[in-house]
Amino acid sequence: MTVIRILGIDPGFDRLGVCILDKDGSKETLIYSSCVITSKKDTFEKRLEEIGKSLEKILKEYKPQELAIEKLFFTKNQTTAINVAEVRGVCIYLSQTHKLSIYEYSPPEIKLAVAGHGKANKNDIAHMVPKILKNQIKQTLLDDEMDAIAIALTHSSHRKMGVWK
Repeated sequence: MTVIRILGIDPGFDRLGVCILDKDGSKETLIYSSCVITSKKDTFEKRLEEIGKSLEKILKEYKPQELAIEKLFFTKNQTTAINVAEVRGVCIYLSQTHKLSIYEYSPPEIKLAVAGHGKANKNDIAHMVPKILKNQIKQTLLDDEMDAIAIALTHSSHRKMGVWK
């Protein structure tokens, strides 16, 4: 069976959660995870550039084949939602230029795949991700990094079940 390399992204402009997950049959191996953190002192344009450069480096180094990214959900703060949408645009654009297949998942889909119910909270996700990966992750992850791993695991689960959008 061929190993599929998945790039998981939790989009954000303060912190962009990223991970690289290899799927080999039913086995999932976490290769890399991190957060791209941008400075609130920088202009939004500068922050987008920093996210783009960091993601470009990850794409070149790890050569993933598929992108799993969280769908945008609207919060009360529309300015934040628009900024996150622009970050998603950068991520999707770069993934497309690197010939990745792109898959998007909603927060309830991610919660269902990882924790078993669509109304799971951050603690439920943080509890389940290490169990699914058989404790391959370090103990001190930022929420966004954990979310990126959960998004990649969601995609891996959908691949396993043959669920395609």
